[in-house]
Amino acid sequence: MTRNWQGELAKKRIRGTYAWPGCDHVAGELRLRGARTQLKVHSEKFLARIENADCIHGVAHTGEILTLVGCQSSGTATTSVKDGPPIYHAEVFPHFVVIGRQKFSPAQPSIHSIRFSSIDLTTLFYDFDAFGFVVNASSVIDTVLRERREMRAVETGASPLVCYYTGRERIVEVKSEIGTISVYHSPAYNFGGPDGLNIRNRMTIAIELANPIALEEAIYRIDSVTCFLSMAAGRAQGVQGIQVLTSASNDDDAAFLSVHASFPPSMGPKVDAHKPHPADVPFDPIHRRSEFEAALANWIQRHEGWRFARSRYVDCIRNGNQYGTDRLVAAANMFDVLPNEAVPLGAEVGSDLASARDVSVAAFRKLPASSARDSALSALGRIGKPSLPNKVAHRIGVVLPLLGERFQDLQLVASTAVKCRNFLVHGNSADINYAKIERFVPFLTDALEFIFAASDFIDAGWDARIWISRAGGWGHSFSRFRSNYDETLALLRIAMAA
Repeated sequence: MTRNWQGELAKKRIRGTYAWPGCDHVAGELRLRGARTQLKVHSEKFLARIENADCIHGVAHTGEILTLVGCQSSGTATTSVKDGPPIYHAEVFPHFVVIGRQKFSPAQPSIHSIRFSSIDLTTLFYDFDAFGFVVNASSVIDTVLRERREMRAVETGASPLVCYYTGRERIVEVKSEIGTISVYHSPAYNFGGPDGLNIRNRMTIAIELANPIALEEAIYRIDSVTCFLSMAAGRAQGVQGIQVLTSASNDDDAAFLSVHASFPPSMGPKVDAHKPHPADVPFDPIHRRSEFEAALANWIQRHEGWRFARSRYVDCIRNGNQYGTDRLVAAANMFDVLPNEAVPLGAEVGSDLASARDVSVAAFRKLPASSARDSALSALGRIGKPSLPNKVAHRIGVVLPLLGERFQDLQLVASTAVKCRNFLVHGNSADINYAKIERFVPFLTDALEFIFAASDFIDAGWDARIWISRAGGWGHSFSRFRSNYDETLALLRIAMAA
């Protein structure tokens, strides 16, 4: 599915010429190095100063067309040489570099297909039987060799092996609000010989669009799918090999463009113990395909309203096994930015209370700006709205009917986590002694993250009962929380009693 002719180009310096304001062409060298991506240009002609530019176009010496998007430059410099003309220099940082065989306009809605990959696709879509060996292939080897024997004699021995790929390229296909999302096998192989043979597979995500879109919207849709993959894998997913197919040409090779982001989504610290395992991940798209397809479509449908909260969740799990008070606060705050339909209704405010609130707000607004004034206005604005403990309890109510038997006293754990958050943010310790339970911050953080993600998936259509019925390991954040839950809960109760 994915053309990789740009792969080698991305590994080295790209020399070419670029269109610069006021100049026809200037020589330059582009280095693709993530956040250190940089274009350096030089010319004997004066280079006009640019600070921001939507787009800079260039042509590599090897013929590929380069489009630098979202460019920033600190300005130009001059090098003087004795008895020679001055040389003008400029350095440019682009947020995206698009490489292909045609000119690309990032603001024009020309993209009708997107391709990319991430690190855990083979685990999330564990299509175990797609590739394999027939060890005792005596019964099929003659059929396999029939075509080759028409060209020359091929002898067989006593222990033939047959390597196979089933050829079912598309694993799943989900129609969603952002397009048709599919996952594909993309095997690469050689043709064998005396050195043996090799098949290497790479899974690819494809988003087919009903109507062409511009680059910014394409990146947003990639981020949406990547957010789901991160939650499903239990760790943040990095994005690799982004390609877009434009509507400018019917020739696939010419129309595929490679997109290199200077700030792609990152995994965070790599912890081998946190690598997901097929038996631990929530979904099984191979054997429970309809459940997965419905859940993904429903999840995408709600993403616009849930985007801020889900992004905060991915930021949390990007920390891996690194915990601290900031992560606990961030995990609790996810619930505060949930959309209204995901939290309980606020308490009804009587007319007298509403009138007093409005009068107070008007009075405080007349005061000079200060932190005390803003804090009072914030407190007045929360009157009648659900509190953070109520929001967390509401999401626990989604989890308990399916998982409550396994996670006894989950409400107690979550309530304690929120009280710790309030102590850290407001200094209000309520009825807890934070010093006694500080060592449980990782466990309390995991509880909030689990409640958030599990309730989100359950709302979307995840059958959590199947997952909880399986013997689990440590290959997912859900599984690690489950494995430690009973023992850590018992220790937390002792600490709270003390």
